[in-house]
Amino acid sequence: MRFSIALALAAVLGGWLIWTSIGGSLETYASPAQLSTVAPGETIRLNGLVSEAPADAAERAQSAEGLTFWVQEKFDASKKVKVLYRGSVPDAFRTRREVVITGKLENGAFVAKRNSLVTLCPSKFSDQPAAASPEKDTN
Repeated sequence: MRFSIALALAAVLGGWLIWTSIGGSLETYASPAQLSTVAPGETIRLNGLVSEAPADAAERAQSAEGLTFWVQEKFDASKKVKVLYRGSVPDAFRTRREVVITGKLENGAFVAKRNSLVTLCPSKFSDQPAAASPEKDTN
């Protein structure tokens, strides 16, 4: 009897571990241009660039409702989506920085999960090699 209970408990805990470890990879990545193909209510990871602040400064502001900003397509600035975000904002967050945010599309705006904003470091994803440091003359 004890062996059966221990085996069942191990199976449940193993299943939970597998589910939590692959749970994030089950979410679809989408760019602002691809949001029209996403099913309503589906949780996705939005990937794009933080857009320049619109003419109306209130459109990109921190308020009681959270931070509101726009994310645009990497190669087409005309395709963008408004993002409503609550939570901590990374230090590297700024205009033209690539971000990934988890959330859902609701009423034409992307509503992010709390604390799901991640900024990507541009130096790690650059095609250009880092500038070489000048060599010291040993003569």
